[in-house]
Amino acid sequence: MFTSACATVSAALMWLSPVVPLPALLRAAGFFISALLIPLALILVPVFWFRRVPRKKRKVAWELAIAVIAAAGLAVVSHGAGDDRAMQDRGRWTKAIVVEVEDLKTDKCTLRADNGQEISPQLGEGDGCDADRVEAGDEMDVLYDPEGVAGPADARRTSSYGGAMGGLAALIVATGTSACVRMNRWDTEYDEGTP
Repeated sequence: MFTSACATVSAALMWLSPVVPLPALLRAAGFFISALLIPLALILVPVFWFRRVPRKKRKVAWELAIAVIAAAGLAVVSHGAGDDRAMQDRGRWTKAIVVEVEDLKTDKCTLRADNGQEISPQLGEGDGCDADRVEAGDEMDVLYDPEGVAGPADARRTSSYGGAMGGLAALIVATGTSACVRMNRWDTEYDEGTP
């Protein structure tokens, strides 16, 4: 039950962040909670709470490592799903002018809408900013979020995140529950071996 609650809270926080949209401070806090604190809780709670074995003799089930990685992945995928939903609800098409192109590990383009408003956040490499084919002064059609929460894109977003989110949530619940059952069995064996 604990692992399913963690998966649900993580996915909900990250999905709701761009959909509502939450203020930047709350989005940052939601990301911190979903991508770091909840995965840490998946390990720390079963290891340190409700254990009858002395701390020096405790073992940690390897399945918890998989649950932690899946929880961090769920946070990222849920945020992408929230971005897509926000674009479906609030997205607007506009002709945008590329103001600046940052040619880094991942390219970023600063855009300005045809009405002079800067489009925030920046256009990412996977969404149409490729430093090899885009340069300052270019004009492109982009779908952007007037609230400035969801990232813009130069093509309609048609990604489906349902399968990935469901699969990661199921993996978290399965591996977390399996780990807790194994660790509980070790506690019982310790109790039976203790005079």
